[in-house]
Amino acid sequence: MNTLPIGKIKNYATEESLNILALWKDAVSIVDIHSEHIGTVFTSKEYSHYIIIHDPLQMKFSDKRSEWNHRFTSKVGVSIVQLLKYDKNKLYLKGLIAENGSNVYDILPYTSFDHQDTDFPVRQIEHTRKQVLKEIIERIDGNNILDVGCGVGSITMKIANKNTGSRVYGIDIIEDLVGQSKLNAEFYGINNIQFSKGDIYKLYFEDNSLDTVICFFMLHHLDNIPHALSEINRVLKKNGTLIASDPLGHHHGPQLDENDWKKLFKDANFQCSTDIIGTAVVSTCKK
Repeated sequence: MNTLPIGKIKNYATEESLNILALWKDAVSIVDIHSEHIGTVFTSKEYSHYIIIHDPLQMKFSDKRSEWNHRFTSKVGVSIVQLLKYDKNKLYLKGLIAENGSNVYDILPYTSFDHQDTDFPVRQIEHTRKQVLKEIIERIDGNNILDVGCGVGSITMKIANKNTGSRVYGIDIIEDLVGQSKLNAEFYGINNIQFSKGDIYKLYFEDNSLDTVICFFMLHHLDNIPHALSEINRVLKKNGTLIASDPLGHHHGPQLDENDWKKLFKDANFQCSTDIIGTAVVSTCKK
């Protein structure tokens, strides 16, 4: 491995935002290749993915995430990324798990023998999230759509691509995630979308102004769910739709089952139907 860096990373990843590590698999990062290494970095159209050796994260995850600590916080960090674009001295990568300003030391092709016959534990919640997204994405429509707790904007962008004639908003309480969302949308050329910092307890939208609100695996993180639902009810138009999904069994706060969620929505003056998909409850509610 090179002991001297060949490039530097640009993104909005910080210690605070990287605590939600799964979000960053969909994030775009830019690697500026240093001038003396331009032309020496191996890339080919025959390879879609690469192994990136970079500075480790300056943080530690919980013991439940020991594999993340071995991979990203030891002597070096190692990411497997998708190459999106190589423009002169800039590499645009998807899935780089490194903080803004980190050094890159090597870029290696991810080859056919790297993945075959590979065994590794798969978290059930990751499979459930994919199931839920596939199910709800077709239900989402309206002229004005809000994604609350948008993270790096992955789902918000899918919503915007499906509803090209709509205005789609994504808000998150973490400023760096908002910045990363804007970078992602700019790279993919999605123009009907607006990301901004926002607080679920004090939404900046006017009363009765939104057609649809999405809360994707977000509400269970909150300390005051009734307050959040009251705010969502305020900004939704009459007959507007709230689509919310949350895990059944998790380590964030109180454990809520399907009936608990039904009561919360009913108390907030929503009429809801619920579905169990994998290990999650999906609620489709009307104001």
